[in-house]
Amino acid sequence: MGCGKIGHKHLQALVHTKMMDLVATVDQDAEKAAAAAVAFDAASYSSIQELCHEHPDLEAAIIATPSGSHPQVVEEALFQNLHVLLEKPMALKARDARHMIDLAEQRGRVLAVTHFYRLLPTVMMALDAFREGKLGRLVEGSLSVRYSRPEAYYQAETWRGTQSMDGGVLFNQAIHGLDALLQFTGPIVEVFGYGAALTHDIEVEDTFAGVLRTREGALLTLNATTSVAEVNLEERMALVGSEGSVVLGPTVHQVDFWRVMGDDEEAVKSEMGEVPLRSGWKSHAEALADFLEAVQHHHVPRLSAGSALHTIEVIEALLTASQTGRPVVINPPSS
Repeated sequence: MGCGKIGHKHLQALVHTKMMDLVATVDQDAEKAAAAAVAFDAASYSSIQELCHEHPDLEAAIIATPSGSHPQVVEEALFQNLHVLLEKPMALKARDARHMIDLAEQRGRVLAVTHFYRLLPTVMMALDAFREGKLGRLVEGSLSVRYSRPEAYYQAETWRGTQSMDGGVLFNQAIHGLDALLQFTGPIVEVFGYGAALTHDIEVEDTFAGVLRTREGALLTLNATTSVAEVNLEERMALVGSEGSVVLGPTVHQVDFWRVMGDDEEAVKSEMGEVPLRSGWKSHAEALADFLEAVQHHHVPRLSAGSALHTIEVIEALLTASQTGRPVVINPPSS
C-alpha cells in the first residue's frame, strides 16, 4: 500500500522472498498502483476497502504511504484483520503510535516497523559488545545525519516538507539512526533542541540540533540536516563508554573507530570491510523476513511497533522543545 519511492524498495524485497505472494498493490494514484503490479502479475486497487472486498483471504499488508497517513491506513488494515509491516516513521504523534500498538494487540495482529538499522552487521556487533559489558557504562554518544536533499526533492511529491505528512528531518531522515542509537541508551528522560528550515522552502525543519539525557545520566547530541550541498556528507554514530568507544562512520554500515575491550581494532575493521555493499532493497528484505517469521510463528518481531514507540516519543519531545524554547521531560517509555 503506497507505490512511491519507498514502496518500490518493498517491491524489490518481495522479488527476493519466496515466503510471501503479492496479491495486489494499492495507491490513491491508480496508474502508480497498476504500474507497480505488472511485474508480479498482481491486481491493483485505489483503496484498501476495495482490495479486501475482492480478496477476503488476504493475510498481511506492507504500508508505505506518506508518514502522516499511517495512523488511518494502519487502523483500516487492522480492522480488516491484516498483519502489518509499516514503513518508518510509525506515526508523527506518540499518541497515534500508542493507539496503533493497542489496536494491533486487541486484534491479535502483528504490527512491525522497518527500523532495520538494528539489523545491520555493524550495529549488531556494537550492540553485542555493549551488552556484554565491553564498553562499560555509556557516558556520551552522538548521531550526525548530514544529507543532501535539493529543493527538487521536496517539490517532487506534494506531501514532502509538509507538517501533516512529512514531519521534518528528524522524522524523515534521522529516525533510522536515532532508533539505532536508542538501542544503546535505555530510556531518554529529558531533551532540548533547536530546529529550523534554513535552505528549503518547506513547512518543517531541514536542520536540527539537539541534546538528550538518559535515565542513567549519559549525555547525547543529535545533529541532522538535509542542507548539505551536492552529495550526502555522513551518517555517523559515536558511543563513548567508561571502558571503550565505538564510532560507526562515515555511514552506519562502516566501522571508523573500535576501541573495545579484548578486540583487535584492525581485525574488526577488516571483517566489516569484507561485508558486501548492501543493495537498497536488502534491509527492507531483512525487515520483511523478521515480520513474516513473527506472523508464521506467532511471536513478537524484533522490529515490533512497541519497541519503536520510544523513538517517536523522543522526536516529538525534541520538536516540542524547539518550539517552546524549553527542555522537555519524557515520561518513562511504554513498551
